[in-house]
Amino acid sequence: MEMFKNPVLTLLTRKGTCTIPQAAEWLDLSIGTVTKHVGSLIDEGYVEDLGAAESASGRKPHLYGLRKEAGYFLGLDVNDRFVNVGLINFRGGMQRTRMLDDYDLYAPDAYERLVRILKISLQDCYSFGRDVKGVCVSLPGRVNTKTGESHSVFVQADHTLSELLQAEAGLPLCLCNDTRAMTYGELLQGAGVGCRDMLFLNVNWGLGLGIVGNGHLYGGKSGYAGEFGHMYGFDNQIICRCGKRGCNETEISGQALQRNLVERIRNGESSILSERVLSSDKPLLLREIMDAVAKEDVLCIDAIEQIGIKLGEKTTGLINLFNPELVVVGGELAMTGDYLLNPMRMAVNKHAIQLVSQDTRICRSALGMDAGLIGTCLIARSRYIGEPFEG
Repeated sequence: MEMFKNPVLTLLTRKGTCTIPQAAEWLDLSIGTVTKHVGSLIDEGYVEDLGAAESASGRKPHLYGLRKEAGYFLGLDVNDRFVNVGLINFRGGMQRTRMLDDYDLYAPDAYERLVRILKISLQDCYSFGRDVKGVCVSLPGRVNTKTGESHSVFVQADHTLSELLQAEAGLPLCLCNDTRAMTYGELLQGAGVGCRDMLFLNVNWGLGLGIVGNGHLYGGKSGYAGEFGHMYGFDNQIICRCGKRGCNETEISGQALQRNLVERIRNGESSILSERVLSSDKPLLLREIMDAVAKEDVLCIDAIEQIGIKLGEKTTGLINLFNPELVVVGGELAMTGDYLLNPMRMAVNKHAIQLVSQDTRICRSALGMDAGLIGTCLIARSRYIGEPFEG
């Protein structure tokens, strides 16, 4: 999917704007080389001169930035129950978004519906005169960005999923794991801007981990790094979605929250959800629990806090191992804010090596539930310009 590589173009995706002397310093290139790169990018329509930059004295250097109309990038953030669709311009600004909340990832016609959503979204872009340069689709589960294979959903025998979807789109298209897309969104436009070493914890229906080292996503040899949710963590004999027993996800996730809350209500503990649980066979939805937390339901808040303690205990091992500058907590459970993060921080303070953890900051996602969509669109742009977003 890569079209070309230009170090100045890559720099501008991270810095937004810069002068030629600044670019030369940051890239460790001569001013002449950078001037040549900038001139070429202006001629090709990707970069524009934004006028004289502010300067304390002397001749004011010109500031350069990405030309937002140079191209657009479509992202489809596919979740279990919905699909988020977004379009960014060349600068990375979001232009259009929409959410389709009647989608079922595991329905028999899920792939066909995804293809229809892709085609309709592209037609919509074209109707507004958007020159779409590339597409990225993020999916839960095991996705190999390098090969374009999905091993959890839409598994294909003869072709990779990216090949099939690219043929439908008629444009360069790549795949990405949903947690990694969220991580990339936070790195470029969220809580991790300017950060070189970061961990992103996606506490949703499942539990995922995104790893950033030296400013790039870490995928591992085969592209599957970050299976934090499927590390053995608890002697509970609960069978995980992966088929193993006692994975972290069985106690630290939305599904664990739902299971524990239902058990406690059926054992006689009181909640504003009690009547809903005891009078209906329909599964309790995560958004119902989040609504109850927002209404300060004591049982739901306690259940969230228990998740936070366990998350902090297991995150301690990650901090001791990676010594990150920042740990960002995202996903639906992170929307409960300090109810999750305060017990998590206390557990980290209790169990982590103080010398290692003292420089690690823990915060909530700045992009919230839009992190995955923003990251998916940005990955499409990065693949187009040849930016090495994965290390």
